[in-house]
Amino acid sequence: MKPPVPELLLPVTPLVPAHDGTHDGHPVPLPRVTPGALVRTTLLSLPAEPAPAAAFRAALAELVVLEGRLTALAPALGDALYASRAGHTEDFHRDVVLPLRRAVHNGREPRPALLRRLDGLAGRVPELRAWLDVRGRREDVLAVLRAGTDPALAAGRSVLAGLCREPSFLRAASFTSADLLRAVLRAGHGPTDRRARKEEAGVARHAVRAVARTTPLSAFTAVGWGVLPTPSAVDRRDVSWNGADLPVGSSRAVVRANRTLVDTLFAALAADPRRRSTLPHRMCSSLRDSGGQAAFARSRTAFTAARFLAVEDDEVALGAAEPLRRLAALCDPPATLDALAGMLARGGAAEPDPDQVAADPDQVSAAPDHVAASAAFLRQVCDAGLLVPVEPYAPQDPDPLPRLADWLRSTGAPHDRELALRIDDLSAATGEFGTAEPGRRAALLAALRDRWVTLLTDLGHPVGPDPARLTVLSEDVVMRQPIRLDGFLGAADHRALGELASLSEVFDLGPAVRRQVRDSFVARYGPGGVCPHVWDFGADADEAWQRASRAADGGAPGADGDGSTAAGGIRRLVALRAELVEAVHRAHADSGGGPDHDVVLPAGLVAGLGSRMPSWATRRPVSYTGFVQRASSGVLCVNHVYGGWGRFSSRFLDSLAPGAARVAATAVSDTLGPGAVVAQVRPVSGFNANLHPRFVPEEIGPDRSYASLGMDDVELVHDLHGDEVRVRVKATGAWADVLYAGVFAPLLLQPRLAPLLMDHPHGITDFGALVPRHLTAVPGGDLVRTPRLRHRHLVLRRRRWELAGPTVAVLLGELAAEGEVPVGTVARWRALLGVPDQLYLHAAPPARGGRVDEDLLSALDRPRPQYVDLGDALHLRCLGKWLGRHPGGAVLEEALPAPARGEAHAAVELVVETYRAGLGVGDARDAQAHATAGWANRRDDR
Repeated sequence: MKPPVPELLLPVTPLVPAHDGTHDGHPVPLPRVTPGALVRTTLLSLPAEPAPAAAFRAALAELVVLEGRLTALAPALGDALYASRAGHTEDFHRDVVLPLRRAVHNGREPRPALLRRLDGLAGRVPELRAWLDVRGRREDVLAVLRAGTDPALAAGRSVLAGLCREPSFLRAASFTSADLLRAVLRAGHGPTDRRARKEEAGVARHAVRAVARTTPLSAFTAVGWGVLPTPSAVDRRDVSWNGADLPVGSSRAVVRANRTLVDTLFAALAADPRRRSTLPHRMCSSLRDSGGQAAFARSRTAFTAARFLAVEDDEVALGAAEPLRRLAALCDPPATLDALAGMLARGGAAEPDPDQVAADPDQVSAAPDHVAASAAFLRQVCDAGLLVPVEPYAPQDPDPLPRLADWLRSTGAPHDRELALRIDDLSAATGEFGTAEPGRRAALLAALRDRWVTLLTDLGHPVGPDPARLTVLSEDVVMRQPIRLDGFLGAADHRALGELASLSEVFDLGPAVRRQVRDSFVARYGPGGVCPHVWDFGADADEAWQRASRAADGGAPGADGDGSTAAGGIRRLVALRAELVEAVHRAHADSGGGPDHDVVLPAGLVAGLGSRMPSWATRRPVSYTGFVQRASSGVLCVNHVYGGWGRFSSRFLDSLAPGAARVAATAVSDTLGPGAVVAQVRPVSGFNANLHPRFVPEEIGPDRSYASLGMDDVELVHDLHGDEVRVRVKATGAWADVLYAGVFAPLLLQPRLAPLLMDHPHGITDFGALVPRHLTAVPGGDLVRTPRLRHRHLVLRRRRWELAGPTVAVLLGELAAEGEVPVGTVARWRALLGVPDQLYLHAAPPARGGRVDEDLLSALDRPRPQYVDLGDALHLRCLGKWLGRHPGGAVLEEALPAPARGEAHAAVELVVETYRAGLGVGDARDAQAHATAGWANRRDDR
């Protein structure tokens, strides 16, 4: 590979002049790396490469070089053959030279008979002699490869068989499907029959996942946690993470029933009025008095193939405002329908006055007709979806099935007791799964699917057309013992990761989301306006996110009611981003940088980005999560940058060492400062990975039985001092920082929660604009190449090759035409594309739709990234099937780092969080004082 573009080529100067509204170029402290870090590791290790496989790889690499040289020689050879006309007869030129020239020009193999008729042409045309020499060497290498393919293929199959005998992979396979487990078991014995060969590509794909990807899923990956030591002045970038002594022996499986199924089951059970009457009820939302009418946000839930629950909101306005207002007051805390009917009949009193009972018992008791009228009213409210039953388990209960069964037993109905036993069986089988041997695990999964399908069907909620693919549980493998992280990160790593967080703020969608939310809010409620019901602004906040995303893609954001626009609010940030991109591209072009030259960001400029940010964009605190892996020579590769605030460690906190939750809470409190009100919002929406504990003092939820703050306890306010929308506690007038620490995409959650989820919306960051796109014509279309992006020793973006769908089709056709192990086709295409041997295969990015949430849903069905080794004979045999999963196009990305061989762990990833406190603390305190005063002045007005 060519050397990187030197950093000195890009002058370290401010991109935009200092002006009002920024930090005036004054140094701003870098975001800090929090001590707690998550470790994600594969449980499989790869053995050292066998000698036949290594020889095959070396020969194939030489063939790639030779194919490249033949392609490079072709233009000059074509010109030389044309110029050679005077040295031979017209017949020779027509019958020999012209066919040869056409074959060279078109990249086709000349016919052997034609090459035998060259006579002395090679002596007269030096370019032809060089081309023939290279071609001769290519034939020799091809002969070596033909002889070495079978031994290399056998060596690859031997390695695959060894992986298929590993207990962790057998457990992971049993989690996926019984069919895969059977195929893995067969592959572990090294069979050679036709069935084994047919299954080989699928088995190898899952084995590759087990050695290359660290995304938590069953026994494919183990997750642990540790505390990073104080960074040393002496960096130890040569320390191999793959050889780290991780406490894998302390791992245990954390298995949970699929919450989508559990919540769907409860909805089916509670649809029966008799059962529902035994449960406490609450209103579906707070009540908004709208011109004598009572308005509520009513939810509708859709079953989505057991992956998550899609919840939509609609607004319902009714004329019976006073009775509904009384009912809403009586439902806090939730009460059963009978209790509510009695209270309504008694005029709202929860319990009669003892003195009144003693004086006249008959007068105190509610008249039967009053109770009946109240019960009828409650039935109408329930049927309208405004009065909803409360689940017999907590929203974040990790094991809700026993609570569900206990509730059914408490109803006293024989049929319910039978249902409780069936649910007990589901709970027992789910609990057994984590410790069962692989064969038993597969049987348990099959039985659980059958029982869930039968139970939901019996209750009138069939699961869909393909129950065999139903996901009935989730499983994470967690190392409980804390991990020693000495040597993982040094002082230079901490500094570079802090600078990465500053760069991420510049390229984050979060600021645009905040400005769009602000614009929509001011347009509806006016400057300084107040929205006392969070749900009332939910649809607007959700649409603001959609507009921000469209504006980032080049659309117009639109104007708000007071004449300001989101585009105007972020123009300085956009200018900073645009000038940084332009400067980087210009320096790359001026240095002659091509797709093989690294784009290197100027270290000084990135370090100073915090001082160039608009002050409004840095007033609030920000946290990011970086997913990094160590490559050779100390390079730290950044896999992803997402939002922080404990978002990616939260689901494991209950299973990790007790110190993990304390460290997470300390990181948040230290960032927000003393006296700050911080509250979590913890929606599950049927998505198991959103189950996580509360690690800050407060929580906002729909039911005060589980949350310290109800949805009606907070309001939305346009903070005039900060010119942004904030969440305020009604009882105290204090601003609240609302954190969402779930991993499910906020846009797919219940719309009424959008204003809370967007209080800290950072985490959608894309550095793609910083790398130039190089287009090259290839068979089937244009190849788009982008170079590697670096900052200091961080690799922020790996080299990529984007192949259009027609190009993939051409490649698939050539692979199929060559045979079982298509070494010639792979060598030609590796030379043509300029790709290394070890890659990750991604689905091509889809065309943007009209809505971001719809794009997110479609992305759920796309194939996941897959490691592909184009120097491995077995991978070459499977390449056609793997590539065939991407008919719409594919993206090849360099595997940096590639899975390690001969180490304890094939892949190890560190998940670190950075935190930046809000800048301008004094201003923030003044704003809080103004807000409190305003709250006091308007409290009686409400």
